Amino acid sequence: MKAVEKRMKSKTVAFGRILKKYEIGLDLIDDLNLKYEDHKKNLNSFGKRLAGRLDSELEFTDKISECKIAPTIVDCMNDYIESIENLNIYEGGKKLEILSCWINDMEEGEYNPPHTHHDRTGWSTVMFLKVPEFINDVTHKHKYLDGKLGFISIDGTGAVWQTPKVGDFYIFEAAHQHCVMPFKVKNKGDIRRSMSFNFIEKID
Repeated sequence: MKAVEKRMKSKTVAFGRILKKYEIGLDLIDDLNLKYEDHKKNLNSFGKRLAGRLDSELEFTDKISECKIAPTIVDCMNDYIESIENLNIYEGGKKLEILSCWINDMEEGEYNPPHTHHDRTGWSTVMFLKVPEFINDVTHKHKYLDGKLGFISIDGTGAVWQTPKVGDFYIFEAAHQHCVMPFKVKNKGDIRRSMSFNFIEKID
């Protein structure tokens, strides 16, 4: 190793996708749900810009700053960027800007096919706001992926599956292909609610 160091300089670079999960306090989630319910009837559909096979995808971009969770979201965004800077994956220094934010109310049988966000530039997020009680009626355990969030491997040969839990907040590259599996619910009418947004370096 010392002989190599004498001949050349080296730098370690982590390849692949960087995914981070944060746990958000339920008081902030409750406030966000209340704000969403207050504004829901006046929000515009965001569905024409999204890949989801579901009916309720409403834009929340202009409202997120009104919620108590806003400073915590900014802290998480900055922590993620600091993490990829430390791994020599990204050289930062600019401010971050949320481009678009939307909330999905996913009903039984709805799903989100494998997709990426925002022309694969910048970063994206998923935060769980409500999770219903799913029905697990499969015979073999390995087949039960209902309602899960899947992150596709970089070579497309597999996926890492995340079980939805209220308060869990994921940040990842916009180019990271992901999907949501359909599901069945124990209590008819219950929904699986999530919020997503895209963010980039702010252009002066």
